[in-house]
Amino acid sequence: MGSFVLLHNNFYPKSANILMQNIKTLLEKLQIPFEKSQNITLEGKFLPFINRVEYYKKLFLLFLKAQEENHKILVCDSQSLLEIMRFFANFYEETELREVLLKECETEIDILSLENSFIFAPEVILNALKTYNFKRRWEGFKCAFFVDRELEKIVVESQMISTLEERTGLKILPFFKESYAYLLQTNPPLAYSMGATDYYEMVDGGVDFILTPNIGNFELMDRCAEKLRNTKGRDDLEIPLLFIPQVILALFDETTSSILHFGEHIISPKML
Repeated sequence: MGSFVLLHNNFYPKSANILMQNIKTLLEKLQIPFEKSQNITLEGKFLPFINRVEYYKKLFLLFLKAQEENHKILVCDSQSLLEIMRFFANFYEETELREVLLKECETEIDILSLENSFIFAPEVILNALKTYNFKRRWEGFKCAFFVDRELEKIVVESQMISTLEERTGLKILPFFKESYAYLLQTNPPLAYSMGATDYYEMVDGGVDFILTPNIGNFELMDRCAEKLRNTKGRDDLEIPLLFIPQVILALFDETTSSILHFGEHIISPKML
């Protein structure tokens, strides 16, 4: 495989931009080569209301193109990872869907080769950190790690949390939960209510910030922060959300809040 092609969900473009600016900067610092970035609108919760073939065709074509160009897909957010996993599961299990996709894309690709052509970005980043000797800049900080429930096994087996703690000095409290960001499109009041319940559960656990690989979680809990506060009748709104690349980038001595794009957060982080 050659260099990476970055893939992220663009369902929430403003929140996605914060993640992608940071992850590109981090990959450059870690000398991890990437060719370009691609975005795709992914939200599997809406599949009952949209054309499944067209939805999966965009993802399938992206993988075919990357393989043709000898690139590996670096999946930058957890929602994209989940949708890719669902795509491959459906491709295997549903003969009709598989045959239609292969016909429309005019290919007879070996699906096993496609399954080996992507990797979750935090795994690559944390593996690269093994060759760096950072000051444990986050020593004494405690964060909630807000991760999609379906990824609990992957997070545990990859030892992602313990590796993050070891490399950063953070104390991490895992929260494996569903993301309710999709409700912003269909039932905003319910989205604010469910999001506020999860947000303040973590806040009341005494954390300094919330860490998430899910762009939807950031959209709901940062960009809609005031709605969440008002929904719960709270007067506190000080605990920010951060993406994993922001936490890693902060380990570099020359990193500033502007490099991390903290000014684009609604709940502005005060750590740097």
